[in-house]
Amino acid sequence: MKPLIAAVLIAAALPVSGSEFGSRHPSGSIRDRAQAEQTLRDADVEAARIEREAAAREAECHKRILVNRCRDEVRQDKLTAQRELRRVRVEAHDLQRRLDAEETAKKRAGSAEQAARPGPATKEPPASREIPPDEAARNRAAYEKRQEEKRKEAAAEQARVPDREANAREFRDKQAEAERRAQEKDAERRKNEERRAERRKQVETKEAQREEVRRKAEAAAKTTP
Repeated sequence: MKPLIAAVLIAAALPVSGSEFGSRHPSGSIRDRAQAEQTLRDADVEAARIEREAAAREAECHKRILVNRCRDEVRQDKLTAQRELRRVRVEAHDLQRRLDAEETAKKRAGSAEQAARPGPATKEPPASREIPPDEAARNRAAYEKRQEEKRKEAAAEQARVPDREANAREFRDKQAEAERRAQEKDAERRKNEERRAERRKQVETKEAQREEVRRKAEAAAKTTP
């Protein structure tokens, strides 16, 4: 009986999960962003504690006589603790969203105010100064000089056209001549190969004829008594 009594006492001594966490964070106690962030971190720790203690209590229930009743009590306590934990988390997230909305509204209001402010006055472009006659004459002379240089360059380019065309014709003629010579050499090479092949054929024919004569002579010699 002693082990059974000890198990019952241990299970009864385990705290109800989440009751203390809810009392530490009553409704309306979260008032700023830093407090909301800290509360959410504490909630993560509390969620792990609830799972850990519920598992320990349920393990102890298997040592008791009324196992199912013990497990039902553990599940009920766990659900109660999780509801309280969820309430605290929702309140913290609601505060974060409300602060985000307020900051966004302030930024939009500031942007609208900035856009409504009159911008700096546009400066009028400086009036064009009148060019003195001597400067105008120098500019005109420089312009005419540039135009004359362009005309000379165009004339020189036009004069080089016949030379380029002649060079192009000469190049084409050289290419045609080289191609003709290559074709002649190729034709000559093929003719030489044909002549060599014909000579080899003639030599082979003569060799075959001599071999035939030799075989006949040997055959005749064998038949002569």
